Amino acid sequence: MKSVQLISYKLKKINYLYNKILSKELSASKLEHHFEVLLVLATQESPVTQNRLAELLQIDKSRTAIIVFDLEKRGLIQININPNDRRQHYVSLSSSALTYIPHIEVTIEKINQLAEAGIERQKLTTFFEVSEMIQQNLLKKGA
Repeated sequence: MKSVQLISYKLKKINYLYNKILSKELSASKLEHHFEVLLVLATQESPVTQNRLAELLQIDKSRTAIIVFDLEKRGLIQININPNDRRQHYVSLSSSALTYIPHIEVTIEKINQLAEAGIERQKLTTFFEVSEMIQQNLLKKGA
């Protein structure tokens, strides 16, 4: 019988290990897994809606709402309601959250260096190109 290999298995394993190390490195800052949300918001030039944040994070809107509520409660983000459409909530980083961003970026760079150790630049470039091609193929299918 032919052995079938799930592409997603290796990617899940890499994702699990990468995020486990990242979470451990950032555990002192008590950000849990929300460092990604803060990093995404830090790259935005202006406040984004919760719906746009969900798209950027590639998670569902209800999960985004839970994360946003938690981060607001902890004083890491600010939520402003659009006066023209009260259903729209704009999310931005608080000044407190801005102090975490440099530490998050340095930690990510450190873990990226660990992950990339001993791998030739060309192989990394190929890996990212192939990953992008796989993603595009699956998006065409409507995944």
